[in-house]
Amino acid sequence: MLRLFLGACLFSFCGISVCKSIIPKIGIVGGGIGGTSCAFFLRELFGKTLEITLFERNTIGGRLNVVNVDGKYYESGGSVIHPTNKHMVEFLKILGLEAKKPQGGTFGIYDGKKFVFRESDWYFVTMADFFWRYGFSVFELWKEVKAVLDDFSRIYKLQEQEQAFTTVYGMLEYMSPSFKNMTQETLHSHLLKKSFSKLLLDELVQSVMMVNYGQTNNISAFAGFVSLAGADSNLWSVEGGNKLVAEGLLQKSEASAINGEVIEIELLTDGTYALTYIETSTGETLRLFYDIVIIAAPFIKDSQNIKFINFKKDFKQYETTFHKTIATFVKGSLNPLAFHAPNVPKEVLTFQPNLLFNSIGRVHPVNDVKNREDDEVYKVFSQQPIPKSDLDEYFKDIEMIKERDWLAYPHYDPPESLPPFFLYPGLYYVNAIELTASAMEMSAIAAKNVALLAFNLWNNMVDKVDHHNRVYKDEL
Repeated sequence: MLRLFLGACLFSFCGISVCKSIIPKIGIVGGGIGGTSCAFFLRELFGKTLEITLFERNTIGGRLNVVNVDGKYYESGGSVIHPTNKHMVEFLKILGLEAKKPQGGTFGIYDGKKFVFRESDWYFVTMADFFWRYGFSVFELWKEVKAVLDDFSRIYKLQEQEQAFTTVYGMLEYMSPSFKNMTQETLHSHLLKKSFSKLLLDELVQSVMMVNYGQTNNISAFAGFVSLAGADSNLWSVEGGNKLVAEGLLQKSEASAINGEVIEIELLTDGTYALTYIETSTGETLRLFYDIVIIAAPFIKDSQNIKFINFKKDFKQYETTFHKTIATFVKGSLNPLAFHAPNVPKEVLTFQPNLLFNSIGRVHPVNDVKNREDDEVYKVFSQQPIPKSDLDEYFKDIEMIKERDWLAYPHYDPPESLPPFFLYPGLYYVNAIELTASAMEMSAIAAKNVALLAFNLWNNMVDKVDHHNRVYKDEL
């Protein structure tokens, strides 16, 4: 059934099967890690003669970016990478970049009035206090996280075999039959059913959700486990800034980069596409034509999205509410009096969603500064801009404040309805994966899947789609 369906799509896309010997022209909308890694994977699959154009309205890197605080640069977007993130690790080697470990610092969990838990400089004291408050079920929680990561890693082997999926549901089901269900229930519900204590969930787990996604334990269980994996002690980042990965992949892909905003995608009568965009530097409206279009930017609800013309499908159904995040960088030192404590740890987490901040953490420049102490710079995550008067309360000796307002990740509200990777014959959507969880590696996995999907369908290799032709009816 799927073979016939995809065959019909290919026929309508090309008109005649002989056109499959032609190398397509591909347009990619979005220059973040998803778009640039997709361009890189496409170049590997199609070869040197492939013509790729990548459109980015702002700067290459997208949500991977840095902010200048008094002459030094700090990560303002995606900050850390998990050691099991196979694609990100390989990108580092391919691009000749170096990894750096975050500099250490103690953390505390704050309830708005006091620290309910504080890390000690002494490891065994910390462990004793930790298990005294949260119990040994913490071990079971990390075992659950590891089991999810082990199942998740199955996708890498399949991608090495050049298998691809038309839907996110299909990919999740291949990794583990439980993963789809984990997008349909909250993390709180999922962990309660496994008999984890309420205190563990309300304090420790929720504080991790607050710092990583700015949301509570009511996010989906799958996104919650990705967030918990982000509490690993072996996380790393890229020396010089994580955006260097996106910039390097774009260069390796040899794609033509256009600084402009795509405003329309039109389906033409021959099955090809016309992209209309506004060039940033001149404001001129221009039009280019492609055989394949890959969208690597999210469809955000209540935003100005791309207009689709001549399609028999409404893509508004895939628009997602994104979570507003304010990242405020403060050069200064924390004020113990504001926290009712003799001193303040370098990382302040909270499980209280009604505070002025979601987290406060000491950050260090993206370039290691050798043989000298860094300035004290903190990154404060919040739902709304923090008034200067409140920053003056939490900090002392403030020298500089920089604020970045951005839509960092989806607002998770299970049960989730996941968009497909395959939108229309020759039209693909990398960011379909974000409603499962938003992370650099998630984008890279989706990018490789879309590149493989486009390659396999262009060459009529339907045996490499949806893992031996299993049909996923949710979206097809």
